[in-house]
Amino acid sequence: MRRLVVRLLVAVALVTASPTYQVPRLPRGISSKSYTVTNGVYDTGDVVRRQEQSAGGAEDVDPLRSLSAAQQAAVEQAVRNFEIPFGNAAIWKEAIDIDKRNGGGHENRNFYQTMAYFQEAENNSQVVISPLQMGGGSASPQDQFNVAPTMSRTLQYLQFYPAQLKQSQASDPANTLVQLSPDPQQTIMSFGASGAWWPNFLKDFPVEQQKNLSTLLFSEDWLHLSGYRYNLGGSGGIEDSTYVSTPGRGVESFMTTKGTYDWTRDAGGIYYLQAASEAKLASITAFVNSMPSALTESKRPCGNALKQSNIPQYMTYLTETLSHLTSDGMKIDYISPMNEPGNDFSGCAQEGMSVDKTLRAEVFKNLRAYLGASPNPTVKKIKIMGDESSQIASNAFPDYPSWLQQTLAAKHIDAIAVHMYDFPDDATLLNYRQLVINSSLPNPPPPIKQTEISSFRTAKDMRAPFGWTGPKIMKEEYDPSINSALDMARYIWQWLTLVNAESWDWWTAVSNVMPCYPSTVPAPNCGFSPDHGYNDGLLYISPAYATEKDYNFYFTKRFWVFRHFSHFLRPGAVRYDIPNEILPYGTVAVAAKNIDGVYASIFVNRNATEQVIKMKLPGTGGKITGAAQTTAEDDFAPVQLPVVSADGSFRLNLPAKGVLTIQFTVVGGAAAAAGPVAGKRDVVGESIENVHARIEKRRWRWWRMR
Repeated sequence: MRRLVVRLLVAVALVTASPTYQVPRLPRGISSKSYTVTNGVYDTGDVVRRQEQSAGGAEDVDPLRSLSAAQQAAVEQAVRNFEIPFGNAAIWKEAIDIDKRNGGGHENRNFYQTMAYFQEAENNSQVVISPLQMGGGSASPQDQFNVAPTMSRTLQYLQFYPAQLKQSQASDPANTLVQLSPDPQQTIMSFGASGAWWPNFLKDFPVEQQKNLSTLLFSEDWLHLSGYRYNLGGSGGIEDSTYVSTPGRGVESFMTTKGTYDWTRDAGGIYYLQAASEAKLASITAFVNSMPSALTESKRPCGNALKQSNIPQYMTYLTETLSHLTSDGMKIDYISPMNEPGNDFSGCAQEGMSVDKTLRAEVFKNLRAYLGASPNPTVKKIKIMGDESSQIASNAFPDYPSWLQQTLAAKHIDAIAVHMYDFPDDATLLNYRQLVINSSLPNPPPPIKQTEISSFRTAKDMRAPFGWTGPKIMKEEYDPSINSALDMARYIWQWLTLVNAESWDWWTAVSNVMPCYPSTVPAPNCGFSPDHGYNDGLLYISPAYATEKDYNFYFTKRFWVFRHFSHFLRPGAVRYDIPNEILPYGTVAVAAKNIDGVYASIFVNRNATEQVIKMKLPGTGGKITGAAQTTAEDDFAPVQLPVVSADGSFRLNLPAKGVLTIQFTVVGGAAAAAGPVAGKRDVVGESIENVHARIEKRRWRWWRMR
């Protein structure tokens, strides 16, 4: 069989020529065998970076495309039978082979197959496919598009092909020394949640309860969020041609249907935006699902596509609204002008607006110009994020080449914002990070912010702890237990360690989509429901709060696990790696040094049994100042501090199906300059025990607030 070769990639040439930015080293445990250059082309060679095979399998699911089993088999067979004279499909074919030869269980097969499918189309310029055809349906002519140019550019931007990440299990975890790597990684800026759409309900709650919720979200004694996303609404009012059908999901725009401004609207949203501003959070974003209905031809806040002719009016609206809000004392750090722009939400179950990928660069360019031209000095300083794509493999990969590189080169955005509703595996996220790096050259990549995720199905066991965590798709399910919280914790680990994201946001802080009325069915019995409710909130309110007069807040384990990150990793914290291969199977860890000099190491154990590790503190004079854990039984509960030996080592018991955080200080060791920080910091040196003692004084008063 003749040798398969690929053309010299543009991205590789950029890296070679770049004098200002070096592509960072691959994560520890991943190696890359260089391609052999012959006559200006690359031999595929051994193209898969992989770690030692770990125990455990991966469920054979396809979160990237809605392909049937027959379609998946057809794609794989087509790739294997296709004699490609040039092009990167050879790499994906080889990746599948290597994965199978090493008993990989197809952890990353879906990613490889998807890319091979696109590559095969690229190599035949006559191939025209559509999302409907990929899903097995028929496509109308207007839905068809040629993917060749888009995927060609995407594949060029992915410099390293492909990343396969598997975690090695420490052979003797109880005696394998766990240490922080000495090299600082990214600076962490915020952990947050959005104010959509619960303020529409909370405005009906007693005033005292409205205040109590602000405390629960922003106080350092509770969730201690450092980020907040305010939903700038698009619903114009009773004169809109169509209303959002789901109660509460239509958010009042400050522009009425007639095109006039009414600054008294969205009182509930403004109440909590003001509370977040007064708490001086590090990052507050105003994000838009739809431009005001008044600016659309249909006069409705859903089912629209932003047109180039709409841009000037839309930019004027955004600039004037931001000017009013900031002049009124609101703190806004970022503006996000589009949200999941590949979907216009034509069903009107929520507000939505599509933005063609070829138009997004123009939107960011104009927004930068309009903000810069504002007479309000605060508005001039507001940063821009985008484009809030819904999924990584299905949206970001094919869409970024149409707008990202030119937008970054022109400095029209300050941060990349993206969602993760395809629940990507580790390999996909490593390739996503590389896509961002390559799109940024010759400059360093911008900050990456994961800005929305929720509503996943909970893993029923530890099926694939190092690939997918168990969720397949967005689906109705209500699970307030530790199982769902541990899935969330691993997602946070993914983005902090594989993508080096600086921020991570849960979708919504409060939800009313419960499967029962907790005032009628006591909370302990209003638990897991596989087919009703949604895993979309950190806190819940009763769906019948108005009729039942139930104004309580109902906690989930996600609330307490999220607090491990939002409370212990404060704005400006510098992250240090804890390599996976020195941890027990089924565990991951995140460690960082806060600006007050206090370190925090967060361990997530998804095993059904306790795991024992031996850890060594960096530097000298190490002292553990606090420890807290969340399990099925405990909610951010203090635990006994381990005894540190003279050499700085100690044994640590990681609770079964739980999250454990330790705080410590050292005299010498890893150090790094922190980035810019805004907002209140933790009290220097204050132990978790002291914080928890304060919480205990009022826990039961708050637990079922009225």
